[in-house]
Amino acid sequence: MKLEKILNRLKKFPKKDRGKFSYWFYHVLAFNLVAIKLKAWKPRYLFHDIEKPFLKLILRDYKKVQKIHRKYNNHHLEYYKGINKINYETLIIDWECSQYTKLASPNNAREEVQMKYLTNEISETVYNKLLNTLDKLNL
Repeated sequence: MKLEKILNRLKKFPKKDRGKFSYWFYHVLAFNLVAIKLKAWKPRYLFHDIEKPFLKLILRDYKKVQKIHRKYNNHHLEYYKGINKINYETLIIDWECSQYTKLASPNNAREEVQMKYLTNEISETVYNKLLNTLDKLNL
């Protein structure tokens, strides 16, 4: 079965269920399948967002888990070390896989980049880095 068919059959979760283990599992699966599809897969991707289920067990509040995760993981724009330390390839893969697991995120990565730029959520510098990454990944 082609990867696209598998991806399109994955369960999509509403926002209220994103703190559940099942969501994390499907997200990691989608992330790895998208990376394979883009010929960008790396062994470390098997551990994508690995701390989230453990943080959820400890903190219980998914909003706190999400905030910590985004601050300390370099595949998020909120990464505390700044825009020059962000792993743009992993960020793009993450955004590309969101359409397969999140009901509230129907956009692909290119659409997400455009939306964030048009709403001034990202600077022109970050926008250009993201566009270069999209092109590198043939998206």
